[in-house]
Amino acid sequence: MELQKSWEQLRATFSELSLTKKMTLFSVIGLTLVGLIVAVALTTKPEYQVLYSGLSPEDSGAVLGKLKEKKIPFRIDQNGSAILVPKEKVYETRMELASQGLPQGGGVGFEIFDGTKLGMSEFMQNVNFQRALQGELMRTINQIEEIESSRVHIVMAARSLFIENESPAQASVVVKLKPQKRLKPDQIKGIVHLVSSSVAGLKPEQVTVVDTFGNMLSEKIREADVYAKARAEQLEYQERIERSLESRVLTMLEQALGPGKAIVRVATAMDFRKQEKTEERFYPDNKVPRSEQVYQESSFKPDKTPSGVPGTPAEIAGKLGSGTTGAETSGFQKHEQTSNYEIGKLVSKTIEPVGKITSLSVAVLVDGSYRKTVGENDQMNFEYVPRSPEEMEKLRNIVMRAVNWNGQRGDEVEVVNIPFDNPDLKPMQEVTDPAWLKMLKQYAGYLQYGFAVLFVLMSFLFVIRPLVQWITSPKPEPAAEPDIVELPKTPSLRELPMMQKASHLLTDNPATLQLLREWLRQGVETEGSVQQPART
Repeated sequence: MELQKSWEQLRATFSELSLTKKMTLFSVIGLTLVGLIVAVALTTKPEYQVLYSGLSPEDSGAVLGKLKEKKIPFRIDQNGSAILVPKEKVYETRMELASQGLPQGGGVGFEIFDGTKLGMSEFMQNVNFQRALQGELMRTINQIEEIESSRVHIVMAARSLFIENESPAQASVVVKLKPQKRLKPDQIKGIVHLVSSSVAGLKPEQVTVVDTFGNMLSEKIREADVYAKARAEQLEYQERIERSLESRVLTMLEQALGPGKAIVRVATAMDFRKQEKTEERFYPDNKVPRSEQVYQESSFKPDKTPSGVPGTPAEIAGKLGSGTTGAETSGFQKHEQTSNYEIGKLVSKTIEPVGKITSLSVAVLVDGSYRKTVGENDQMNFEYVPRSPEEMEKLRNIVMRAVNWNGQRGDEVEVVNIPFDNPDLKPMQEVTDPAWLKMLKQYAGYLQYGFAVLFVLMSFLFVIRPLVQWITSPKPEPAAEPDIVELPKTPSLRELPMMQKASHLLTDNPATLQLLREWLRQGVETEGSVQQPART
């Protein structure tokens, strides 16, 4: 009954409102509802964080399918390559997807054999193995920082009973680099050897690396000049020598002067020519017998030896001859001796070291000392005090000893004393967030609910309530017009007689009245002083 009565009163009140108040009332109710909806939406809106970024379209589709199955809200960003989920579900979702092998990193790996079916032919197994190997290589190559994505294509070696019919394995790698990134020659070599070592029978010469712009990266490495490589090694060696000398001098100075009190730079000129020198010296006075040859010859009368055709005629001729000739004797002797002597000699072979220092230049900056002084308002200052020439000369001699200074080859050492820009002498106050800001960030999640409640409360007190009071207030009755009484007309000062004018003037100006009284008093005193002698 009371509810019906209240409803009737509300209808009566609403019917008495004017059209303007009715429109204002509906506007206030609508704005209030919209504000409440926005406040609730903002307070209950989950904060999204990146689940995965840089995904391929295949991985993005697989991840989104799993999120839809688990009814996890998500957002897509970066043209579909990044997926965002609520903050409180990021790590849980990552672990669940990782247990299912997602994301796969673009391409299928050896997980393709997890669902192997019975009755699969050998050809299909070989194709799946090739796909799995390509996918695993892609995942490994994508882990390089400069590479955004990659594709690997492998042509397996064709086996044959005859060696001449076999074809070698080949592979090609296509890499997509990140913006403003480049692959170093060593990284390209690493990719080539990684692929060649992962495939049986694949040689590094059969691996081609190409970027998405069609540039042959591997060809540049193969065509690298041998002399350029040697030059790079020489520069690296020279830099290593310079850094070693710098470290030797710097550590010594810092231990003597203090950390940050010295700066050392060393420049060297080196000779990388490879020289071999062979020297052979002979000593004629030093004779040593090397060989000796002796030849002797002697002759004597030879015995009679038969000659001619055997038979009777020969024997007869012999007997006849022996009777007619007498005894014959003859002989001679010959002696020859040859001696060979070896002359003493010295053979020396000298190989000059590669990377010999031909000149050395050392530059050293040394900071001075600082003396504390008290300035105005008891402020602590630091006054720079340069080092003495004797101290600088000692430091120079020490540096020359440390770098093995050699004046004959033109070494130079320069030690200069200048003030350093020391930040310790100008302490800067670390800019940190105040405590209230840290606390505000810590409880930001709870504060948004508090702000929503405060917004609703302030809107009700200062907007809705005054408007409702204005709408429901009764229309004020018009006030009665007051009776207008005509006052008597006061004559102006110019219209008054002279005596009244003087009276008004004296009444309105007390100073004028006082002046007239003074004049009258002086006139009376003067008149009395004139009449007194006449009476006597």
